[in-house]
Amino acid sequence: MRQRRERPQPTKPPKTLAVDFDGVLHDYKRGWADGTIYGDWNPGALAALYGLMRHHAVFVHTTRNPRQVARWIERRSGHGIECVTWHPRWRKFWNKQGVLLVTSRKLPAVAYVDDRAIRFTDWPQTLGELGIQGYKLGGYGTG
Repeated sequence: MRQRRERPQPTKPPKTLAVDFDGVLHDYKRGWADGTIYGDWNPGALAALYGLMRHHAVFVHTTRNPRQVARWIERRSGHGIECVTWHPRWRKFWNKQGVLLVTSRKLPAVAYVDDRAIRFTDWPQTLGELGIQGYKLGGYGTG
């Protein structure tokens, strides 16, 4: 009697996570300054990045020059993290696990790790967290 072989199930692409550079991975103690990346890893950032990359596709988003950030990450990780900076515009997603994309684009992700984010639930909550009061939510202008 012939045994039936199980068909391999197609693997799902890894979930994509977005991580901000300044203030999240990099300590950003001197701010933007002259555009040079001063400072070091935030405590725990390198270990966290390695862990995330083992289980997810991860990209770093930044307003800095992506090549400059990629070089900083590669050097400061002892060349343990491979970075790429080129991702074609027609390709809307990043789903490559084990390689870190560094980009100035905001690509789709299941979560964004950012030190300056406000979680949006609704406009009254968001405006309150921003410390903005007096806006009429039914129309333009202040109330």
